[in-house]
Amino acid sequence: MIAKTEVKEVSVYRKSATVIRTGAIKPEAGRNLVYIAGMTKTADAGTFLLKFPPTVRALNMQIVNIDDVDLGEEKESEKIQEKIADLAYRINTCNFMAELRKTNGNFSVRSDVSVEAQEDYMQKLPEELDKIQKELRELNKAQDLLSKELEEVKKEEEKPLIMAELICENAEEVPFLLQYQENAANWTPKYEVRFSGTDKPLSVSMKAKINQSSKEDWKQVKVTLFSGNPVQTDVIPELKSQQLSFYEPPAPAPAPRGFMGMNMAAAGAVSANSMAMSASAPNMMQMAMLQQMNTMQTEEATVSEEESMTAFELPVLRDILSDTSGNIADLKNFSVEAKYHVLCIPKLSSKCFMTAEIVSADWPLPNARASVYLKDTFAGEFYVDSYSETDTFRLSLGNDERLKVVRTELPKKTQEALLKNQKKTQYAYKISLVNNSSETVDVKILDQIPVSTEKTIVVETSDLTGGRLSEETGEITWELKAESKKEILLNVSYVVAWPKDKRLQTNIRKISTVSGNSGEGRTCPGCGYTGVVGKFCPECGSVM
Repeated sequence: MIAKTEVKEVSVYRKSATVIRTGAIKPEAGRNLVYIAGMTKTADAGTFLLKFPPTVRALNMQIVNIDDVDLGEEKESEKIQEKIADLAYRINTCNFMAELRKTNGNFSVRSDVSVEAQEDYMQKLPEELDKIQKELRELNKAQDLLSKELEEVKKEEEKPLIMAELICENAEEVPFLLQYQENAANWTPKYEVRFSGTDKPLSVSMKAKINQSSKEDWKQVKVTLFSGNPVQTDVIPELKSQQLSFYEPPAPAPAPRGFMGMNMAAAGAVSANSMAMSASAPNMMQMAMLQQMNTMQTEEATVSEEESMTAFELPVLRDILSDTSGNIADLKNFSVEAKYHVLCIPKLSSKCFMTAEIVSADWPLPNARASVYLKDTFAGEFYVDSYSETDTFRLSLGNDERLKVVRTELPKKTQEALLKNQKKTQYAYKISLVNNSSETVDVKILDQIPVSTEKTIVVETSDLTGGRLSEETGEITWELKAESKKEILLNVSYVVAWPKDKRLQTNIRKISTVSGNSGEGRTCPGCGYTGVVGKFCPECGSVM
């Protein structure tokens, strides 16, 4: 016998799902051979688990195909094909009868029928043909329904079966549970961040986009989402010896000529373009997704902390359809305090960004992309990286067009000191910031000077206009109040001294920009996503 099952509960991880199905069978007392249906072709066959009541003992469980076993009866698809064949015969019969009625109504070649009989036949013919036509419509409709049913049944018969020998104490109906790991399922988090004013906290709504492509619709199931993935490993790591040796630098390659300045300029242009692109308006597909998310208003999920991850239990039964654009669910709403200011990095971009500086510990949820709204106006989509190595992280709220910033490089001055056998170059830059709005704005400006990695290379600052310098990174920070219609002028000047018989090599190290704006990052080993900028992959949740 084949026991059918239906999905009752799913636990969806970032890149898989645990599916729980239920069913019932009515075996005989003693030994029974049963086949349990329900596992999909995309399921991990090695993870299935069957649970029966204590009165039933299951033996010799294994995965089989329906064509490889003798069920002792016709397959469901064969029964349906026989019904379709019967309907086809009746349809042909009706068509034959309709043609026969029409042929018998042709009295031009018949002289043995009286005029009265001909008139009586012709009066009844439309009614007879109408009856046949109605019967044909019903038969064709039934045939179409059976054809669709056959297609679904064949899909089910292509799925694997679980064969089990059951030893039962009594001949009674036995409920059972089937559990397995579904590979073709995942969910991704998404935030909506709303800014209402500099005197108010940010309103954050965490949503989940649930996807599954098992070729089976999950109808009215209990859904729980987990923030990570189940760990499956049986390999104990081996502690290997650590060896020390002297480092021998490779022979220097000949330096290219004529391209150094061009490459440096291109690097700066790419950085600026990346920031500009990140704050641009979304494409039509993104806007459609945002509108879909806005229309889905449901209750929040119940949040609980498991041993190694966070669980979000959705409050109502849901339909998770296969091969759709995703099912959107509300997980958690909260407010977070933030320090607001405008951030300018004129070395990389002429744009200014409204930013919120947030304490990492105040953001209780995983990294993900966020749609940002300024007083209900869409400002852009950015990446939230709350797992930064610092106590705070920045969230971009979009471009601030009230301010204009310009960074100008002044002519360099190079000279040689004969007594010290040194060469010196003086670099100078001028930064101009203008606030075109009618109110005072808190502004943070970032710039940098190079950092020496050699004792014989000395970098000395001469004018930073009161900026705070980080000796480790060379980053310069100004925190200012930009008054309305007034210009702020800042100077950055420094001197680099090095042995005159050496050539300087500049290794460009970018200043950390607004979180998630560039879209650059590492490649996730789990799913191949190339935009990972935090400790966790935003697509599959893998730890980097």
